[in-house]
Amino acid sequence: MAKAKELLRVQMPSWGIVLIAALPLWLFSFAITFEGFPRPPMPLEVGVGALGLAIVISVVLFVKRWMTLDLLLCSLVPFPLVVTFDEISTAYKTPFVLACALLMTAGAIGYQYYRSARWRGLILLVAVVATLMLAWHSTDRYWKMTGALGFVRCLPDAAGCPPIPPQAPAWWALMFGF
Repeated sequence: MAKAKELLRVQMPSWGIVLIAALPLWLFSFAITFEGFPRPPMPLEVGVGALGLAIVISVVLFVKRWMTLDLLLCSLVPFPLVVTFDEISTAYKTPFVLACALLMTAGAIGYQYYRSARWRGLILLVAVVATLMLAWHSTDRYWKMTGALGFVRCLPDAAGCPPIPPQAPAWWALMFGF
């Protein structure tokens, strides 16, 4: 019984460290939203700056031992999302990426609070798998929507192609709909 209590005992890191450790994930997520079309209404330098800042913060946090290698690797999850969300209109891609970052942040917070290595690893693994599954589901629903709207050889919002019509479903309806 004592062993079971030990497995579920919660470790309380400072909220500042928890939030700072999530910062690289959010900066990487923000940076990848600049890949695509139409470009966000900000200069490309902002996205490159976010990418550079994320790298610097990651290194500093890792060296100070405020971020483990597991957490550092999971903060890189936005990069596979670039491939997953490739060619999707920014109007949908940006909220998809930010929702995935929120899910990963929840997993990272759970990871930082549990002492048991088994539970910590499992929490982080579940967050990564759930994030990727949510991303793939959203992408699949997006492409089904564009097909239903009649986009065949043209990508919505791309140069020379029509924009997504107003009657198209909202991003959250695609992401969380079945």
